[in-house]
Amino acid sequence: MPQKKSKRKPPSEHQVKKRNRVMFRIALICVAFYGVISIVQLQGNIQQKKEEVAQVQARIDEQTEKNNALREQVEGGLSDEQIAAMAREQGYVMPSERVFADSSSK
Repeated sequence: MPQKKSKRKPPSEHQVKKRNRVMFRIALICVAFYGVISIVQLQGNIQQKKEEVAQVQARIDEQTEKNNALREQVEGGLSDEQIAAMAREQGYVMPSERVFADSSSK
């Protein structure tokens, strides 16, 4: 069976160059769009990590304060008032003390 000849002309050199320029511009726009989206996502990640660092730093500062307070207690020893307060927290009383329990709130 004989093949039909295409009535279409092959594209001219000018048309090929124009098509290539259009394809290049489309590719360039796609790469730029991808870059912008990547930057936005990275900025979000950076902000999230900064918040995490701030939270951890706050916990570190809090623990450092607690450690310093404990260090001062160890270095200075416990006073009689501190020992008595700790004993009262555990339910101990001095022999001459009277303890009254508030039963109205029960």
